[in-house]
This record gives sequence, structure tokens and C-alpha cells, in this order.
Amino acid sequence: MNGGSFLPGEEKIRGGIYFRFQSAAQERSAIGERGTVALPIVMGWGEPKSFIEINSDEDITKKLALDINDPSLLLLRETRKEAKKVLLYRVNEGTKATATLTTDGAGTDVTATAIYGGSKGNDITIRVATNVLDPLKKDVTTFDGTKAVDKQIVGDASELVKNSLVTFEGTGKLADAAGAKLTGGNDGTPTNLDYTDFLAAAETEYFDAIALPVDDDEQIKITFVSFIKRLREQQGVKVVGVLPNSPADFEGIVNVTSNVVLVDRELTTAETVAWVAGASAAAPVTQSLTFKEYEGAIDVKPRLDNDEVIERLKKGEFLLAYDPRVKVVSVEADINSYVSFTKEKDKRFRKNKFIRIMDGINNEITRELKTTIKELKNKGLDIQGSDDGKSIVQTLASVYMKELQANGVIKDFDPGDDINVELATDGDGFLIGIGFKEVDSAEKFYFSVTAK
Repeated sequence: MNGGSFLPGEEKIRGGIYFRFQSAAQERSAIGERGTVALPIVMGWGEPKSFIEINSDEDITKKLALDINDPSLLLLRETRKEAKKVLLYRVNEGTKATATLTTDGAGTDVTATAIYGGSKGNDITIRVATNVLDPLKKDVTTFDGTKAVDKQIVGDASELVKNSLVTFEGTGKLADAAGAKLTGGNDGTPTNLDYTDFLAAAETEYFDAIALPVDDDEQIKITFVSFIKRLREQQGVKVVGVLPNSPADFEGIVNVTSNVVLVDRELTTAETVAWVAGASAAAPVTQSLTFKEYEGAIDVKPRLDNDEVIERLKKGEFLLAYDPRVKVVSVEADINSYVSFTKEKDKRFRKNKFIRIMDGINNEITRELKTTIKELKNKGLDIQGSDDGKSIVQTLASVYMKELQANGVIKDFDPGDDINVELATDGDGFLIGIGFKEVDSAEKFYFSVTAK
């Protein structure tokens, strides 16, 4: 089912659910669970060009065959400080490490090849030893570092089968080898096309925020911004994109411009994107990220003075600030890159909490409406273009908006006044108007202190 935005008087060709969000002139779900991030990453191991769902450290060990402290997982570690679920996408394929196993000369060359490209393949070693029970056979053991992960007993190399780390090719009687170490594994450098493949793959996944931790390729950043705009405006998929140093002037793009310092290293702006994406995805519609502390951060670079902070906030930059009084790093203001305010899209659209509320209304009412349509279809029914159909839509929207109000997300909501459902001119759809007043987060505190 299609979706997206519409303009007054615009007739859509495809059936679907269309929203038009705008600011009212100033003079006159269950709340959906959030927390999923799509994250492209360069790794030394793993299936390339596919998404791997990571929910725990156990998933990392099981699905990636890597330790959480592996240097290549820096971005994943930072994202998981806040995100509930990470859809990890390995953008690089790398070069596969190999080793040649010696034979008695009667067969062919026997090659052990890492199943994935990448530097981790260089940690693999194959040991060949004569079997203690049958001297005509060999024990072939595959090691990941010092850990044995596979052992096969064979009479000829042709009997070797693929394991979780390597494949074997060749025939012949193997000679003993204390340790044939695989070499030549290389991570490689991802290209613009690799990141384009990531975006294409992401279009079929569900997530709340998507990161682009790349700061040296303006073309892929332009492509990324266009991708987010297309999802939000043409397909009705309300996701947020997070990337470094990109003044996109769009409410769906968070422009990160800070460098965070951890205990053991300084992150680049692109690397800092990982935490911001995780925090943005996990933030509920009831909460702003303003003043939220960055776990594990001890400083930011550069530190900005008051005038610099104000100037950069005006430009729509997402900043992290260091407070020397309490020695913590926290979010300066939970804003996106939108700065060209209009009467229809005023300055509230720069606040990410407001966007989360708007996106939640879009996503959750769309989900509930699709569920209702499916249930009716299963019964051989439709939402009719009639007063009965109007009542279904009115009730569905009212229930969700009341839930938002009960959770303190909106206020002063009256379904009779704030929801209007009318049958479209051609009778095959409804025009649905929803008004609401958001509950903002207190971010400014003004005290008047008088000495008496």
C-alpha cells in the first residue's frame, strides 16, 4: 500500500494513505515502540551486503563471530549505548585470506580460504597432525586465534568440508603442519556504490533512524539526503537520517557537527553520528534529547563559547557540549537541520521531539488503518466510502490521539473539534484532518532571585 504526502487539490494515482502536515497559523500509539537503527559499517569479518539484526552481545558473538571489543565494531558499540536494535550492514567485501596446505605431491594444491573477506581472516590457522588411532589419517583443526573451532579427520584432502571459518579445495595426502596461517586478508575501502547498495537494501527494512557515518564523500551525502526525503515525502515512511556536516535544511535530517572524546580515543564527527543515531531512534515521543548525557564521553572538540554555540544552533547543527562543572558531555539541543521556517512549517519543525510526535501519528495511524483494512479483507469486507467508513476512520484516529494525550504527548485534544473526516470528491477515499497541541519539553528555566 502506497503512502506519503499530498498537496491541496492533488489527485493521487495510486490508492493509499496520504498525510499533509502543516503548522496552524499562530494567530488563530499504543504509542509505537522505537529504538531501531540501520547502520552501515566497515568490518573485518562477516557476510557483506546484507543486514544482520543485533539485539545483544550474544548476537555479536553468534552472528558476527567477533568480540564486542573488536576495533572494527566501534560504531556498533557507540550505537548500542542507546539503540534497542541495530540493523548492521557490512558495506565492505574485502579480500579473503588464504593458506596452502602441503601434500605428498600426488594430489593438487590444497588451499584453505576464509569464507569472508577481511582482516580477521589473518587470525585463522590450520593445523594438520597425524591421527593417533589411525596413522593413515590426519586431524585437520581450524583455529580462530588460539581457539579451536573445527576438527576433521580425513584420509585425503578431498574429504575436507567447509566449516564456519574456511573452505577447502584440493586433493592429496596432507603433510603435518604445526600451523598454516592464513594471510592476505584485507578489509578494503568501501566505495560510493557500496553505500548506495546499503540505501537500496535499507528501503525494504523497518527502522526509526538510519546513520551515514561518512564525512569525506559529498556525493553519497547528497544521495543519502535525497533518499530520506523520498522515503518521508513520497512513500510516507517517516524515518530520520543522521549524518555529519550536512546542512540539509530538512526536518528529517539530523546534522551532527561535534567530535566526542572517549577515554581511549577521540571520535571523528562521522563516528559520533553512530551514538546520535542510536539516541534518536530510541528517544520516545514523550522525551527530548536535550541535556541527555553521552555515556562514556569525557570531552568534546572543539569546545565552543556561548556565541559560537548560538550561531551554530541557528544553522541547524546538532551539537554535543561539555559541562566542566559536572564533567559530563550532553546534547546541547535536540534539533534537526531545518532552518527555513515558513507559516506552514514554523520553527517547531526544527525540534526533533515535535517531529517524533508527527511521525508517530503518521506511522501508528497508518499501521492501525492497514491492520483494520486487512482484518476487513479477511472477512470479505472493505472500509466503505460511506458514513460507516467515515466512522471507522474517525474512531481509529480518535483512539490513537487520545492515547497520546493520556501519555502526556499532546494536550487539549477534543475528537469532535480536532478530527475531521470527509468523503473525497470521487468517493474512493477520505480527507482526514487532525489537529493537535504538542506538549513540549522544558529546556529553558528562568529564575528571578531577589535578596531581601
